[in-house]
Amino acid sequence: MAKARNDLNDLSGKEWIKFTRTWFVCDSPRYWRNRPTELHPARFPEEMVAEFLGFFTKQGGAVLDPFLGSGATLVACSENERVGVGVELSQKYARTAARRTKGASSPQMVIRGEARGIGRKGFWQEWCRKLEAAGIAVVRGLPQFDFAITSPPYWRMLQTSRGGVFSKQKQRAARGLDTTYSGNPDDLGNIADYGRFISALGKVFDGVRRCVKDGKYLVVVAQNLRDPDGSIRPLAWDLARRIEKRGRGGAYWRFQGERIWCQNTKPLGIWGYPKIFVPNYHHHYCLIFRKSR
Repeated sequence: MAKARNDLNDLSGKEWIKFTRTWFVCDSPRYWRNRPTELHPARFPEEMVAEFLGFFTKQGGAVLDPFLGSGATLVACSENERVGVGVELSQKYARTAARRTKGASSPQMVIRGEARGIGRKGFWQEWCRKLEAAGIAVVRGLPQFDFAITSPPYWRMLQTSRGGVFSKQKQRAARGLDTTYSGNPDDLGNIADYGRFISALGKVFDGVRRCVKDGKYLVVVAQNLRDPDGSIRPLAWDLARRIEKRGRGGAYWRFQGERIWCQNTKPLGIWGYPKIFVPNYHHHYCLIFRKSR
């Protein structure tokens, strides 16, 4: 029997099957203990990004992160011989990401800008030559990536009270670290209305779709959250529905399922004791979409 041709990644059949389990544990030492890289209040582990890179790209593949933060995606790309491009609104975090990937063996680019512009040709105009020099095709003024992965703002979660316990956010505040993304009005994390937030975030991924090759994938890391009034916002599920929503044109994101990232060493908080049930959210949904027609 002829060996099946693998156009997606460089994995063996055994490695492929192992990845398809719908949950995984990732407790990165860098995520919890490396103080210099804890400048961002809501970062994800480089090791987790590397696992998705290994499945959804081949060596040398081009990767886009529209909400780069402090650069975990580009660090993972540099460590796994992928070409990474990240977009970040905050000058502070953009500088951090550039510093963390300085001297990388593979091209890593940090673009300071607003993610809502990604689907427009003008956004990329001054970067086209650098993108092409890095081996990324530019078609009709838009780069074409092999994969996109990101963790967008979880609405206003960082701005809400964590109750009476000494939470991770309060620990950060005590150490003089950032506890919110920014005060910039263009920051999606500062949109007060939940419906407007989902709509704005959906438009970002409409733009990302224009910059990803047909048949390739997008992974969005999201989490459901609890409002101070006790109501639960199903952010991950609402976002999945909005991203998959078809607009004009033939291409759209088709939801392919999720992998659940579990955090096993994250400290527990006594949120509702002794009166009501309040969950400790120690998991995130890694929502997987494929560009289809």
